Amino acid sequence: MRIGSFNGVRVELLEGGIMPSAKGYARIYILSEGGGKYILGQKFGSSQAPCFFGVEEGDIFGFIPESKTKLFEISMGEEELTEGEIIDLRHMEHGVRHPLVMKKFSELKKGESFYIINDHDPLPLYFQMSFAFPKKVGWEYVEVEEGFWKIRISKIKE
Repeated sequence: MRIGSFNGVRVELLEGGIMPSAKGYARIYILSEGGGKYILGQKFGSSQAPCFFGVEEGDIFGFIPESKTKLFEISMGEEELTEGEIIDLRHMEHGVRHPLVMKKFSELKKGESFYIINDHDPLPLYFQMSFAFPKKVGWEYVEVEEGFWKIRISKIKE
């Protein structure tokens, strides 16, 4: 639920958890009630309120609540992305999936994106990409169902 914005700073109350995402702008998350597990960059952990997480541009953050929580997101920017093609990986051999996505990403210009569809959570691909392209990979879960994962991948820096 969007609470408001001022001079380009947005504040939202996130109900439930947040799927791991990497954005082209810095974010702060404030946990004011409850607790849960998180991923921040390459670190996994658990935390209880009150606490906050500072997320740099291009770093991944996700949160899974273990109780009723209040998690606020304060964003210092927005992305203007152009939509790209959809690549369905589900019927491809596993050995060609990651190289194909890495090649496609390397061809993007800043602000361009594409989607992948996979039959399992492709989070290990994000880690491989963030190692190869540090602080340049935007990652957003668009749709998640059993056996169906749609992810938007974007280039947030040249």
